[in-house]
Amino acid sequence: MEKRVLGELEPHIVWNLFEDISQIPRESKKEEKIRVWIKNWAQKHQISYEEDSTGNLLLKVKASKGGEEYPGVILQAHLDMVAQKVPESSHDFDNDPIPLKIVDDYVTADGTTLGADNGIGVAMALAAISNPLLKHGPIDVILTVDEETGLTGAFAIDKEFIKYRYLLNLDSEDEGEITVSSAGGGETKFILPVTWDTKPSLTGFKLTVGGLTGGHSGVDIHKSRLNAIKILIEGIINIRQKVDYDFHLCTIRGGSAHNAIPRDAYCEFLVDNTEAVKLMFDEWRSQIKTYRTNEPGIKVDLQEISLDTCVTSTNSILTLLYEIPHGALAFSKDIPDLVETSNNLALVKTSSDSIEIIASTRSSIDEELHRVRTELKELGERVSAQVIQNPTYPGWQPDLDSAFLNLVKQEYDREYKQESKLKAIHAGLETGLFKGIDPDLQLVSIGPEIKDAHSPQERVYIKSVELIWRIVVAVLSKLDQI
Repeated sequence: MEKRVLGELEPHIVWNLFEDISQIPRESKKEEKIRVWIKNWAQKHQISYEEDSTGNLLLKVKASKGGEEYPGVILQAHLDMVAQKVPESSHDFDNDPIPLKIVDDYVTADGTTLGADNGIGVAMALAAISNPLLKHGPIDVILTVDEETGLTGAFAIDKEFIKYRYLLNLDSEDEGEITVSSAGGGETKFILPVTWDTKPSLTGFKLTVGGLTGGHSGVDIHKSRLNAIKILIEGIINIRQKVDYDFHLCTIRGGSAHNAIPRDAYCEFLVDNTEAVKLMFDEWRSQIKTYRTNEPGIKVDLQEISLDTCVTSTNSILTLLYEIPHGALAFSKDIPDLVETSNNLALVKTSSDSIEIIASTRSSIDEELHRVRTELKELGERVSAQVIQNPTYPGWQPDLDSAFLNLVKQEYDREYKQESKLKAIHAGLETGLFKGIDPDLQLVSIGPEIKDAHSPQERVYIKSVELIWRIVVAVLSKLDQI
């Protein structure tokens, strides 16, 4: 048997499960293999399970000996992960295991996202229901699909899955903090129809932006991390506006997921003045140096390429990409440093008949969420784009009087050996949708320290995993105190 990379880490039961899970491809919307693995694992451990029509799984265990009078509890996590890799990586997310490694005090991956978001949560939930030494009442484990690209699984979850009053979500990412509230949000898709033209007398160029940090479009949106698509558009406009010549866009692509800040982007274009383009690019590249304080790895490149076909709607495309806002749009007046409303220009890609753009909006205030989405719709309509807006997902408002929250905080503080903080986050959690199903549900979210989720720099703090596991065990074993 091949030696485990994480085999020496504590707690063994959690890390072994996480390493097993990391062997199974589970990109968002492609969770078939991990669902099969989970069902086989449940059968092996004689744990009953159900699967709804969307692919969400419900694993059910009875109370342990001595826990028969405990109230039931739901442990909840999501099966999918964001699939991102560095440009030089040959990793195949459809088939390859995540290449795990230990660096200092962290577990990370070699050139790809780690999937600790939310693989660690899945591992803890499975560990809890398969640990014969753990005292607990009835436990249901809900494992959802496609959380990362729109909470699809939670939106469509079988309402019969929600049978208990207490739910512990395992999808938070900050040690010392208990999440008690999250933002609502929704996606806007713009489809710009394009036709093509041939201009053999012009010269082709490819402009590339890369090396940015990226990150989670909710948690990291206020950290001055640059958006590769926005930088790309800045470069194009600098080149185009300062020289009077023929310019035609050919293809443009950037970003990879609605909830990831784009790290890389490129476009191809045709011009009739190659020397002027090179001169203006050099001037713009020198200005880019001012960004290195926040983005030390930023790279911009211009290459002359063989190309003669372009789209006929350059102005509309550039106008829309320029005007779509990106970043924190408003901060909470009540909670210091909490982003209230934001928008992530997440993705642009070219197909044979259209250019598709996706933006993701978040807000803890429903009226502001609606206002920004209305403005985005109007932006798209002004350039004759088809605008598609999916249903918004609700935010989750805090219930500071919750007996379940008080128990979690009591045990968190005991294990943490200092006082934990109650936190509202500017990110969507599935908890809001579960609360919509059962307004009486008492919800809490915790998780280990995860850095740079949704990027190839993602890493999880080893000692934090052990801390959160101890808290989960303590909460389950003391539910009779509620």
